[in-house]
Amino acid sequence: MQSIVQAVFENSALFPDKKAIIYNDTAISYGELTKKIKTFAYNLKLKKIPKGSRIMLEADNLISYFCGFLGCQLHGCIAIPFEKNISIYKFQELFQTIKPKLVFMRNNGEDYNDYLHCGEELPVNTIFPKYDTVCSIDSTTGTTGKPSLVMHTNRSLVATAENLSYGTHIDADTVLFTNIPFALASGYRRVMAILLKGGTVIVTHDAFSLDSISYFNEMYHLTHLALISSDLSALCDAARSDHLLDGIKYIESATGELPEGIITKFYQKFSKITLFNVYGTTESGCVLINNTKENFSEDCLGKPSCNAKICLMDENGDEITTPGKYGHVAVSGDMNMQGYYRKKDLTEQVMYGDKLILNDIAYFDENGYYYFISRVGDIINVGGRKVTPKGIENIAIKYENLADCACVAKEDLKHGQIPVLFVQYKDGCDADTEGLMNFLKGELEDYRIPKKIIPVEKIPRTATGKLMRKSLSLMEYNLS
Repeated sequence: MQSIVQAVFENSALFPDKKAIIYNDTAISYGELTKKIKTFAYNLKLKKIPKGSRIMLEADNLISYFCGFLGCQLHGCIAIPFEKNISIYKFQELFQTIKPKLVFMRNNGEDYNDYLHCGEELPVNTIFPKYDTVCSIDSTTGTTGKPSLVMHTNRSLVATAENLSYGTHIDADTVLFTNIPFALASGYRRVMAILLKGGTVIVTHDAFSLDSISYFNEMYHLTHLALISSDLSALCDAARSDHLLDGIKYIESATGELPEGIITKFYQKFSKITLFNVYGTTESGCVLINNTKENFSEDCLGKPSCNAKICLMDENGDEITTPGKYGHVAVSGDMNMQGYYRKKDLTEQVMYGDKLILNDIAYFDENGYYYFISRVGDIINVGGRKVTPKGIENIAIKYENLADCACVAKEDLKHGQIPVLFVQYKDGCDADTEGLMNFLKGELEDYRIPKKIIPVEKIPRTATGKLMRKSLSLMEYNLS
């Protein structure tokens, strides 16, 4: 398969009346989707938009957005997604960096509707884009610093969709619900996987709620859910569960580490459903998938999916072949990015031949499963002893009054670095630093005990639930 748009056209020929995308209660069939994509691309041609032009797309009305995304792909343009209600400062920065030919935006740009209708007869023949042409530029979430722009080709979009569909059992009978932010690669990749296989996807901007899951399941007979980890926690903590997920076979936790104890909670309530944990990055797509029924571990990233080859590299750049030894995650395969947009030096820092070196440290076991240890740079060096923030966080979150927590490093003259813990207390609970510190002293070795506990109103996380540890490090610096 050369591109996602080609897959959509082929699926349209097989079942033109089948629902492809449902946005809240508005549906578009594969036949209608194909026509809209073709119309959008044809209007780009009529307006003499050159192939390779960069086009910014607001993820507002999601049916129009995906028609535009795939229409850009068909015409040979590069889609740059951005979120609805984007701040003016963030928009201006993206606009000045990208210098787009067109901007589709509700209030101050082109109108999707003007490009999704045509008074002329559309051409009969369709020429699909080549697999190796750049078709999207995605922004990273910026959890480790300023966001970067990542270039992906038709080939990498197809390979990522294949990894997802293979690893989470997506096929033509799949009916998937997700509300993962669709301007981010993690959100729209789930839609691309469904369109590749000819399934049906229900999308919404609405925040996760049990009522919405119940409603869409009753209306469309869901088989799959793709959720961020915080929404998965809300699902497991909900008082009601009877018949809520009837008919659903698979749930994917799509955008972050699994919370401590969540697998046990999940299977106590939903024993007939399989929970997948999917690991990937904006740069490399979805590359490791863990079937938690087969490997009952929150730290497990899983095994490589169909298009991914994974290895670990040591600090000298040599491949690690011993189970249990820590190393940098390196990925080879068609789903890898082409590079960072206009950042050749940064690209060369992370790409070595066919290998993309990710910003994560992991190890693998004798059965070929990979386990997450830490983000590069997050490990705390306390007097020569390596401390992982996640290890401290997993203990701290067991304290009954805590809703969330995050550990960062602070420079220290005596020890080199020391751990500092930021904590968010549950609603209605008073800050109890002394009680928490006594709890940690009973659970952790001396060198792992945080030297400071800082209560905050809310632990900063991205829209997909990823911890923004860099923001906390800056906060700690400013408080010092």
